[in-house]
Amino acid sequence: MLEPFLDIRELEKITKLPRSWLYSQAAKGYLPHYKCGKYLRFKISEIEEWLAKHRRKDRNGYDS
Repeated sequence: MLEPFLDIRELEKITKLPRSWLYSQAAKGYLPHYKCGKYLRFKISEIEEWLAKHRRKDRNGYDS
């Protein structure tokens, strides 16, 4: 079964990040996405993986 796609509004709600920032990051090629005509779609598993890669650590090596 295919993993469902999220639209930009759903991603905004889940991540609590501004829609404009999400659009910007996708346009720059930083945020994994699929472009279907003029629409952007996202897989939550790819977003979770992307967020994990960008997790910041504090000076002691712990997640902040």
